[in-house]
Amino acid sequence: MKIIYLLVLFVLLSVKKIESFKCCVPDQWSGTALSMGSDGKLFKKNYYYDATQMTVRIDSIYSTKSESTFSYYTNMTTTGREWVYNRFENTCYETGPDYWNYQCFGEEYGLPFVKTDSGENIFSNPSNGITVVTTSDTCLPISITNKYAGLHFKFFNTKDYIEDPSVFNKPSVCK
Repeated sequence: MKIIYLLVLFVLLSVKKIESFKCCVPDQWSGTALSMGSDGKLFKKNYYYDATQMTVRIDSIYSTKSESTFSYYTNMTTTGREWVYNRFENTCYETGPDYWNYQCFGEEYGLPFVKTDSGENIFSNPSNGITVVTTSDTCLPISITNKYAGLHFKFFNTKDYIEDPSVFNKPSVCK
C-alpha cells in the first residue's frame, strides 16, 4: 500500500511540476514574423527586445502601412514612453505603453504549458485563443496564434542577441 501511495504522490508531484513549467525569452532577442492579412496579403513584423535596457521596437509592415513602435521604460513600477513612426508619411506620435513586462510563458503568466514536443515548448490558453510555440532550449518564439483574431505568425531568423543596438534609436521626427 505504501508503494502505491508513493507512486501516486510521485505522479501528482510530476504533473504539478509540468503544469508549473515556464520559460522566458532571452534578455535580448530579435526576429521576424510573417502572417497573412484577411485580404491575403503578407503581413510582416520585425521584433527587437532588450530587457537589459528595457526597450522594445516592433516594425509592422503591410501593403497599406509601414510603422515602427519604439517603447522605452525606466523601471518596473512606472509606465514607459512609446512612439509610433509612420514611414509612408514620415510622421510620429507619442502614445503610452503599459508597464514593462518580461516576455514569459507559463501558468503564472496566463499561458499554461501544454507539452514539449520535438524540441518545442507549447503554451496555450483556450479561454483567450492564444497559443505560443517556443524553442525548448532558449524559449525563442517559433509561432504565435490568436485563434479568435484569425492570426498566425510564424517566426524565422530569431537570434538571442541584438545585432545593432541602434535599432532602438527613434527617428528624429519623433520628439
